[in-house]
Amino acid sequence: MHRRTLITLAALAALSSTAGAQGQTVTIMASEYSFQGPDSIPAGMTTFRLLNSGSELHHVQVVRFEQGKTFDDFAAAVRNPGPPPEWLTFMGGPNTGIPDGKTPVTVTVNLPAGNYAMICFVPGPDGAPHIAMGMMRPLTVIPPPASATQASAPRADAVMTLYDYNFDLDKPLTAGRRTILVKNKAAQFHEAVLVKLPAGVPATAFLEWLGAGMQGPPPVIPMGGVVGITAGEENYFTVDLEPGNYALYC
Repeated sequence: MHRRTLITLAALAALSSTAGAQGQTVTIMASEYSFQGPDSIPAGMTTFRLLNSGSELHHVQVVRFEQGKTFDDFAAAVRNPGPPPEWLTFMGGPNTGIPDGKTPVTVTVNLPAGNYAMICFVPGPDGAPHIAMGMMRPLTVIPPPASATQASAPRADAVMTLYDYNFDLDKPLTAGRRTILVKNKAAQFHEAVLVKLPAGVPATAFLEWLGAGMQGPPPVIPMGGVVGITAGEENYFTVDLEPGNYALYC
């Protein structure tokens, strides 16, 4: 697991980003241990809006099945421990936010038609990932209507590049509503978990909480981010940033 503390955000009266949801918006409700959402959506630029009504942290890992594989193939593969099948493409999706049922985490992904799944890999207090408790749901992405207008990508305020093993921002982040284009240029798939650090709390506190079994509320404020994306994939993460100290983790 690697991390990098973000620079302190300046309390600037900067213009807020005009970036927002482009194309369709899909709301996913997470709880212990299931997702509520649509069974199928049209292909194209898709904004996933994650709301967590549970008491534990959850995220939505969107994976695409290649080589004609189906959700049944994936469910069978899950029962056999080992590395992810080579026919999975990690498309990203919204990372974990505040579990209050009303604070969304918003991530935009361009989805081609195909068979997908939404998964939660976050470990529970017993250390078992939520997928082991059945927290996975099929999603079919169908070709859009012939008359549909292709949506454009959101306008990014900054670009975050993921490497083995580091994060790189092309410019400082300032307070306000910001859309960050996240690119994976590493050889492996990576994620970006963004948290706000309360006053006096070091970036290591979150890792210590994870290592201790995630007992009680986290010592940091989960702000979302992007879950695992395969090398070459991109996501757009939109977040409201207040002045303060933040940290990134993978």
